[in-house]
Amino acid sequence: MNTISYAQSLLDYQKQIQELQATNTPQITPQVNETEKSFSSHLGEAIAGLSQNMQIIDADTTRVISGDENDLAKVMTNMTEAQLSLQTAVQVRNKCLEAYNDIKNMQF
Repeated sequence: MNTISYAQSLLDYQKQIQELQATNTPQITPQVNETEKSFSSHLGEAIAGLSQNMQIIDADTTRVISGDENDLAKVMTNMTEAQLSLQTAVQVRNKCLEAYNDIKNMQF
C-alpha cells in the first residue's frame, strides 16, 4: 500500500531527526513554560497521532477481511481520517523541506 510506505518513511524521518538531535545538540535544555510547547514536541505528537491512525486502519482492514467487522462505514471513516492525516503530514514535511532549502540557499 502506498500510504503505508509514506507513513513508514515519515516514522523513519522522525527517528533520524531524533538521532541527529541527540548527537548534535548540546545538553542545554531551553527554558520553556509548562504551557508552551516547542515545534518538535508538536511535530512529535502529530507523527504519533498519524502512527496511531495507521495502526487503527490496519487493524480495521484485517477485521473486515476476516469478517469480524460488520460496520463498513466506520472502517471507511477511519480510512479517510488516516488518509487525510497522512496527506497533511506529507504537506508539512514538504513545507519544512522547502523552508530548509530556502534558508540553505540564502546568501549573506
